Amino acid sequence: MTQNPLTIRLPDELAEALRTYAFVTHTSANGIVEAALTEYLKAHARTDIVRAAFDKALLLHAVAFEKLEC
Repeated sequence: MTQNPLTIRLPDELAEALRTYAFVTHTSANGIVEAALTEYLKAHARTDIVRAAFDKALLLHAVAFEKLEC
């Protein structure tokens, strides 16, 4: 799996809580954020929104997709 760098800004208290939790549990802050975001996205999945975004991408890039069919 490829990884893309991403910068997020957290309030000081939340960042400190994240660092503390990572230290106490011998995990990385990145791993905790990744797990939390994965769980959040699973819990709030909206297939209708994903489908609409996919359809929009198809429409926006229709010419490129047509050229790829050759």
